[in-house]
Amino acid sequence: MQISKIPFHDISKLAYKDVYYQEHSDKLEDFIQFQPTLEGLKMAADARKGFPVNRALLQEVLTDQYNNIPISDLQKFHIQKISEAHTFTLVTAHQPSLLGGPGYYFYKIYSTINLAERLNKTYPEYHFVPVFINGAEDHDFDEIKSVHLFGKTISWNNSDSGSVGRFSTDGLQEAINEFTKILGNSPKANKINTIFQNAIKDASNYNEFVKKWINAFFGKHGLIVLNMDDIRLKQSFIPIMQREITEQISQPLVTATQNALEKSHSFAPQAFVRDINLFYLTDNARERIYKEDELYKVNNTDLQFTKEEIISHLYTYPDRFSPNVVMRPIYEEFTLPNLAYIGGGGELAYWLERKRQFEAFNVFYPVLIRRNSVLILPKYLQKMMQKLSINESDIWKEAHQLINEFIKRNTNGEFVLKYESKVIMQAFFDIAEKAKHIDPTLEPAVLAEAHKAIKTVENLENRIKRSIKKSEETQINQINNLKSKLFPNNNLQERIESYLPFWISEEYDMDEIMLKHLNPLEKEFLIFYL
Repeated sequence: MQISKIPFHDISKLAYKDVYYQEHSDKLEDFIQFQPTLEGLKMAADARKGFPVNRALLQEVLTDQYNNIPISDLQKFHIQKISEAHTFTLVTAHQPSLLGGPGYYFYKIYSTINLAERLNKTYPEYHFVPVFINGAEDHDFDEIKSVHLFGKTISWNNSDSGSVGRFSTDGLQEAINEFTKILGNSPKANKINTIFQNAIKDASNYNEFVKKWINAFFGKHGLIVLNMDDIRLKQSFIPIMQREITEQISQPLVTATQNALEKSHSFAPQAFVRDINLFYLTDNARERIYKEDELYKVNNTDLQFTKEEIISHLYTYPDRFSPNVVMRPIYEEFTLPNLAYIGGGGELAYWLERKRQFEAFNVFYPVLIRRNSVLILPKYLQKMMQKLSINESDIWKEAHQLINEFIKRNTNGEFVLKYESKVIMQAFFDIAEKAKHIDPTLEPAVLAEAHKAIKTVENLENRIKRSIKKSEETQINQINNLKSKLFPNNNLQERIESYLPFWISEEYDMDEIMLKHLNPLEKEFLIFYL
């Protein structure tokens, strides 16, 4: 398979902050602890020993969470090793998007497994475990309920509310059936169908379904899936949550860091930080906790507590408290012996705002590593590109630019009347020069007529262009169609389209290819010619 590597600064659809971190992380030393390199990871491993975690508890939780699903020998080994002081995790995380959602859901997992394998070979004195945190507590159902493939959108219809991980699987079977029908009945498509059908069988909730199918895909590679919506983990996190509630630590520190990033690097604030960055979680709701006067209240409810009451409630029902996007990284790093977080550009942008917050809670601040970004070009798109004489560097251009270049290339530029305009303008200049010697007041009138003439030429040029475009309508439609396939909704493919239609390729073992080439320490955008 042909694979191209493109510098991030050549990818116009990537955000400024994303490109900057990938190519200039050395200039962000005030906001990161370690450089995203092999050497930086070694330094982090040495420093991580000074931040102990409850490994016995973590091992107990993982053992219980894997009690009822098949587990590979490598996963068993990882869980066994988690109790040892020289073992560290490498974490990626995501909301439980329907059937994997957009492609980068898979790419961040591949990147994390690749990095763990690489580090285990490079630094054998340590042991590294790839971990995927399923964001089961998230309550934004609209963000996770759909998946896109082959230009179609499959949605899951469910009327539950609250944490999506706690949703029932009502309506999920219909979404699976529709998805797998579109995917087809090839051997690999049937394998995907089997994975999803086995996962939904006897799944008590959506979180269990997600864990099962991810395990079926990646368990043999040693990936550990952790659900942090666990009362035991929340119980251990009580001291941190209590400080956030009573001292409201995060807001001033994160805000100060956001201001510093904006001033020094023109990074606009990424996350909205609140005075209390915790939700109140029940089976049917996840609502914001806020302070009003001397009372702590839960948004959209009648619940309210005094300081003493909410602390007592926290110790009695720790599972009812859920970190928001600002506190979630603290929760993850407090719970796991983690060394690095592997995420997309948007994720790393909000992690960059947290260093001072981590210091205030005395929690280890991990290495921030950008996951790999991928564009997959199946053969039918490659043929379209060849037919239209569009190469790899052209695809990033806007459609109108490609269309103009195509028309110019196929009409030898005859519709461009710049030379004619120049000749006409020069003729009027000559007339004006002669006229002003006869009567100086005539010069402005002549030049005014010149501008009218140029406007007429421009209108004629546009009419010619429209006529050419009409005659080349088929090719122009093909260019627009190509762009929509490459960049659905004018976005990167990995942010919209499911990866699974590419996974079912009969010509390639996509698992093997992705695990080999998605090395997040390499800082290029990858194009796979499938």
